[in-house]
Amino acid sequence: MTKPNSTYLELLEQRIELLNSLSATLLAAQSAMAAFDVGGLESRIVEQQGLCNEIQKLDEQTERLQYQCAAHLRLRGSEETLANSPKLEETLVRLHQAQAAVKQLNTAHQALVRRSRRTVSALLNSLHSVEGDYKKAALQQSASAGPPEKV
Repeated sequence: MTKPNSTYLELLEQRIELLNSLSATLLAAQSAMAAFDVGGLESRIVEQQGLCNEIQKLDEQTERLQYQCAAHLRLRGSEETLANSPKLEETLVRLHQAQAAVKQLNTAHQALVRRSRRTVSALLNSLHSVEGDYKKAALQQSASAGPPEKV
């Protein structure tokens, strides 16, 4: 296997690892949402952003390498390809599985966020509808208690 081909496989392996990490952070974010752990959710979101940035950089490297290899092979007039490599086929299958898992988790996460948004909106509307009652009761209670004692 040539150096560009092995580099290409390494980049694909790195992408698979990043996608698997992204899947794990999506699962962790869903757990944080279910547990009302806002801090945990926020940290998972930061992790997801970092992983997406790393994937984007890796994709740029992969694309550059693909263009370089294609140009090199055209210059040499070579028919050499990595397409018939069993290692590449196996790696691509794993890559597609990792991408499908991220897509499925992302779809589930989006649905959870939409449901959570509706729940929060309903709770806020409920709170606003009784806000006046609580405000009156608090004012009456503070008026009957008199001024605070000085120490």
